[in-house]
Amino acid sequence: MLKSALFALATAVALTGCAGFPASTPGASVGVDGVACVGTPQAPEQGVQPSDNPALLAMVRLPSNKGGVCEAKVLAVTAPLTLYRAFDASKPYTQFGGWWSLQPPSGTKAQYRADNAICPEWSPLDKVVACQVRPGSQLVIGTTQSAQCADGSIYPKTAQTQVFVPNDSRVGIVHVGACSAPSDWP
Repeated sequence: MLKSALFALATAVALTGCAGFPASTPGASVGVDGVACVGTPQAPEQGVQPSDNPALLAMVRLPSNKGGVCEAKVLAVTAPLTLYRAFDASKPYTQFGGWWSLQPPSGTKAQYRADNAICPEWSPLDKVVACQVRPGSQLVIGTTQSAQCADGSIYPKTAQTQVFVPNDSRVGIVHVGACSAPSDWP
């Protein structure tokens, strides 16, 4: 009987101790490093469908403070999809780089950097272009991962949706076309 009472007491203590831990939020996502993401990626309503490409996803779903995306999914483009890119005019090949947005940049450059965790050393963000992703291409859509910049400053994770298109114009891999003429920004 003493054994049963001690067991019941130990069980009650253990369960009471667990009550102090926060419950996990159903559906909450965490990054590859186990740290919570912010928000959920907002996919376009038309022109894409779910796809599978673990290697592509692994390229851009990075740990905290490394940039890239936190929560993300791979989509296949089924109809031309217009995306927007702010880039570095001094490096023309970056016009067709990997990171894009579903909407044209707006607001101040500082706010755009903060929303998308874009370190100043990565790009001056002085030009903007709109292009269509070609059907048959795959892309990754995700929420913004935090980024630590060269000066030690850190842009935190945000719910801002980013789009990664696996372009590398330096080796002829470009999944976009029908682009607007680059314009100055802001």
